[in-house]
This record gives sequence, structure tokens and C-alpha cells, in this order.
Amino acid sequence: MLQDEIMKLGDYFRGIEYYNNALIVKVNFPQRWQVYPSKDGSIKPAKSDSGEYYYYGDMNVVTLDDIFGVIKETIEANKDAELKVQLLNEKATELKELFKTMPYEKLLNLKFVIEETKADKPKRKYNKKKKKEEEENNDVVVAETTDTDKQEGE
Repeated sequence: MLQDEIMKLGDYFRGIEYYNNALIVKVNFPQRWQVYPSKDGSIKPAKSDSGEYYYYGDMNVVTLDDIFGVIKETIEANKDAELKVQLLNEKATELKELFKTMPYEKLLNLKFVIEETKADKPKRKYNKKKKKEEEENNDVVVAETTDTDKQEGE
């Protein structure tokens, strides 16, 4: 639903227009953010004099959902970049402290390690009834083999 898409954009959304067969969605991003066209180039951004961005595309080629998708990707990419910059600054501060306190010889052994997070593995389902039936079937096979062996031996 269109209202849901607008709500997902939150404070960035400014409006929707239709002009000369073009669908246009107007958004307002922070000044430092980068904007991108769609991967296939069918949706393009344009910056207005007021600092707002217009994402537009030919309505015969793209849908509003496509435009909203590109805008959401832009928001996610910029928020991710902001988080990375923040983390970089925090790690740079930590590194400065290490360099202040550690002797040079120890710093020569400095390594950067990225630990992988372990995903919880789903527990294996265990079915006692199935296993018990298999054991009973194996016992029967062993008993038949034993009876056959006895008959051959007589």
C-alpha cells in the first residue's frame, strides 16, 4: 500500500508528482549523504536548488514501488556509511590510546582480527520411535539370517 511505503521513508519523504509521463518522488536527505540512480539507470535522482532530491523515472518503465525501493536502498547505504564512520572514529581513538601506552616492540605485533559471529544451529530433531523401529527391524533381519544359517548347516 502506498501509505506504508511513505511511512517507511519517514521524515525523508516530501511528496509525489506526475509530470510529462514521469513519476517523481521528492525526498530530503542530510547534506552529506550520497544519492544513487537505480542499477539499470531507469530511475535517476536530481537535486533541486532547495537541497531536496527528486527521484524520477518514465512511468511506462518504472513503478512507484521501484522508486521507493531505490530511495530505501539509498537511505540504508547512507546510514550504513554513517555507522562505519562512527566505528572508525571509535577504533582510531582506541588505537591512539594503545600507541600512547604500549612500547614500540609490542606494537610491532599488533594485528587486526575480525571475529565471526556464530549463528545458532537449529537443534537436530530426534525421534525415539523411529530409532526403536529401526532397531527392531535390524533384530528381525539378524534373526532371519541366523535361522537361514542354521538350515544351511543341517
